[in-house]
Amino acid sequence: MYQGQSFQIVEHGKYAELVFNDQQDKVNTLRDSALKELEACAEVLQAANIDGLVIRSDKPLFSAGADIKAFRGLFAAGEAAIEDYLSWVHSVYSRIEDLPYPKVAIINGVAAGGGVELSMLAEYRLATTDVKISLPEVKLGIMPGYGGTTRLPRIVGLDTSLQWLTTGKNFKAEKAMEQRFVDGVIDPTKVNAVEEAIAVLDSCVAGDLNWQARQAEKKQPLPLSQYEQMMSISVARGMAFKVAGKQYPAPHIILDTVEKAATIGRDEALAVERKGIAKCAASGVADALVSVFLSDMHVKAKTRSFTGKSDKTAEIGVIGAGIMGGGIAYVSADRNIDVVMKDINKSGLQLGLSEANKLLSKQVDKGRKSASQMGDVLNRIQPTLHDAALESTDLIIEAVVENPKVKEIVLAGLENAAPNAVIASNTSTLMISGLAKSLKRPENFCGIHFFNPVHRMPLVEVIRGEQTSDETVAKAVRYVEQLGKTPIVVNDCGGFLVNRCLTPYMLAFNQLVLDGGDIAIIDKTMSKSFGWPMGPAHLTDVIGLDTAEHCVESMDAAFPGRLGAPEVNLFKIMVENQRLGQKNGAGFYNYVADRRGRVKPSTSETALSLISGNRKEAREFDADTITMRLMLPMMFEIIRCLDEGIVASPQEADIAMIYGTGFPPFRGGLFYYMDQIGLPKLVEIARQYEQFGPLYALPEGLLTRAENGETFY
Repeated sequence: MYQGQSFQIVEHGKYAELVFNDQQDKVNTLRDSALKELEACAEVLQAANIDGLVIRSDKPLFSAGADIKAFRGLFAAGEAAIEDYLSWVHSVYSRIEDLPYPKVAIINGVAAGGGVELSMLAEYRLATTDVKISLPEVKLGIMPGYGGTTRLPRIVGLDTSLQWLTTGKNFKAEKAMEQRFVDGVIDPTKVNAVEEAIAVLDSCVAGDLNWQARQAEKKQPLPLSQYEQMMSISVARGMAFKVAGKQYPAPHIILDTVEKAATIGRDEALAVERKGIAKCAASGVADALVSVFLSDMHVKAKTRSFTGKSDKTAEIGVIGAGIMGGGIAYVSADRNIDVVMKDINKSGLQLGLSEANKLLSKQVDKGRKSASQMGDVLNRIQPTLHDAALESTDLIIEAVVENPKVKEIVLAGLENAAPNAVIASNTSTLMISGLAKSLKRPENFCGIHFFNPVHRMPLVEVIRGEQTSDETVAKAVRYVEQLGKTPIVVNDCGGFLVNRCLTPYMLAFNQLVLDGGDIAIIDKTMSKSFGWPMGPAHLTDVIGLDTAEHCVESMDAAFPGRLGAPEVNLFKIMVENQRLGQKNGAGFYNYVADRRGRVKPSTSETALSLISGNRKEAREFDADTITMRLMLPMMFEIIRCLDEGIVASPQEADIAMIYGTGFPPFRGGLFYYMDQIGLPKLVEIARQYEQFGPLYALPEGLLTRAENGETFY
């Protein structure tokens, strides 16, 4: 009946099948060419003499949704162009929805975004047992724009639809059926699934199922009183503001759109949906979040280029069973990797096992694991005091005290204990090339830098030393991927990438406070206004002021001119006064747990007294000054890292800073943020701050790109 590159129509007795099967890609994507074929299919189906239609995929996955790579071009075209484009898509979808016979969609594997919206055109939906269904557009700063924002409330009800639309969560088959999105859960084999769908069509044709009523419901206003609608929207608004805040407008625009669309018919509601999408795009946040998504795809592709060159890690060794070692052991064992955890004494082993046990107990308490599953994970961790147990490991991670002499002795011993293993250091400050000098096989050595807490932080830096082999890097990247974390491969330097770029931010904070800045105002500006999870004073308290001091000292050794330790070092002053940060309840702020056990910062007169005794007279700085005083040194350092080849691309650098430091995603990453400011404008702004010393020296790479009219993306 129809044969296209993406869509095909095949006869099935008195019925037909609309088959989504992109013959040029592994996944079904609703790119423009596919949508044009869908439009042609609509014409064929309108003229067809059939009694019903099955909508299905011929791939293991139903559809990944729209072509996200095309979003940024569409956003740049402006609101009118966005509305025109969506008007065409809506007309195509509505033509299929309005076909004068029943339709059943079979949703299999993964269905996301526009693919889920395609399934909404059917009166009945069947999901295979392995399915994951989601409308993730809100995570990209937009909303379902192929009719989903309009149709979903009419299918599942207002409350459930708001949960789906504003969270972007994945739903499994049983949950989707419980919430009335799907009508049945079926075996994933294709033959069986089509038979089940045909049986539903038979019931429709026989009059046992009132498919016409379902079709009509999707075109009508929601059957809710004004009070019911107001209550649902009000509750959802409160939740959206709590989760998204003011920096992410999409959830709020979704609620406005659903509220307006609920009281009108489908076609009018689709027009409201189009305006909502255009408004999301105009905010700029959507473009930033799409850029983050595309950067993440770039990183995943880079990861795949490494993982294809290495086998999976079956057994690792963890040397140094402290909090960090215990965390590494836990995340590894939790991913079905056997762990040999070695320390020099039993108390160290007990500390590591206690950390793993604590993290697993929390999983059990939250219902995410059973006691039996917890036992299985713990059984994969073998504590030992002896090197001999390491012989069978294929990767060993050293996580002992951050002392170069101690590490060199330990690393040299590991080469003898496991001659065939790749050896990695979890150091955060010591250069990999320096540690490698004590090894006979430096090509088998690299850095695997976890961030604390290990189980929560998604980023892991894989550091290539001067003599590290490609095979070693591939092994490390494959292991990190096995953990479900994001590996970023960086070349060796002081602080690697993330800590090297975070240190100038901390130094700039130190300098701004000494110049009279108020720590509470600085923190509020950088968190509430700029969008960091917390301000720099709170951040260094959470990191640990002793750790921050050590980081500053390490950068002073690596980059003494530009990132030299300040003459008045507030981090050092706090540590000398036994104020280590959140871990001992006293840092720039005081920390006391509330009744729920949540630790919150409060003003510390002692800390303020220590600061005032070492700085100039207090003075006020406006938000722009605070922002630029802190962000410029970080931006400059990451440019240097790119130009020196420490990181391979702006995409990898932006993902590293978002995942490793909490840089606000709605700003798109540091390089994206600089592009949005405009490099000539950034140079103009930066010139105003050169007076504040080497920290604010403009990198040559910025000046050259600005002069040549270049951008990072």
